[in-house]
Amino acid sequence: MLLALTIFLSSHIEVQQNPELAFSKSYSFEYETQYSKAINVLLELNMESYQIDLRLGWLNYLNKDYTKSESYYRKAVALEPGSIEARFGLVLPLASLGNWNNVLATYLEVLKQDANNSIANYRVATIYYNRKDYNNSALYINRVLKLYPFDYDGNLLNGKILIAQGKNIDAKKYLNKALEYNPLSEEVKVLMKKL
Repeated sequence: MLLALTIFLSSHIEVQQNPELAFSKSYSFEYETQYSKAINVLLELNMESYQIDLRLGWLNYLNKDYTKSESYYRKAVALEPGSIEARFGLVLPLASLGNWNNVLATYLEVLKQDANNSIANYRVATIYYNRKDYNNSALYINRVLKLYPFDYDGNLLNGKILIAQGKNIDAKKYLNKALEYNPLSEEVKVLMKKL
């Protein structure tokens, strides 16, 4: 019993003094889907850093503790206000909690720093499309298509936006591009038949 306690304390102290070891163990536990253990080994470090908060945000998200995940991602953003990766992490628990206004606000923060970020532009366009705000949706999807004119998802979404705006002739042009990219797309074929 004493030997087991000594080994445990030795391992605990070693982790507390070695962030690289803690991260390594955390990744191993994550790989084994033992998220609580992956979280606890980082908490043993008893220190705050961007990397730890970012990782704890991710692990709590995987562990389906979305409130804690959001909290850690927000800490990471506070420590590195220019971080886009932390904001992309933050949208995961926000979306899981159904907080779409904050998801949108977070993507818009990304776009303030990187106006041409295609992922954020596409997702903002999608949120506006789902809200039936087609003018704003078109604004953001056109930013994507300016940079990636042959992007399947961008052309498909723009086709849908144009259909919703009653611009079927224009929609067909974008849907054709999407179909050229993916000739097997049933979604595009169904939309084309409706035109």
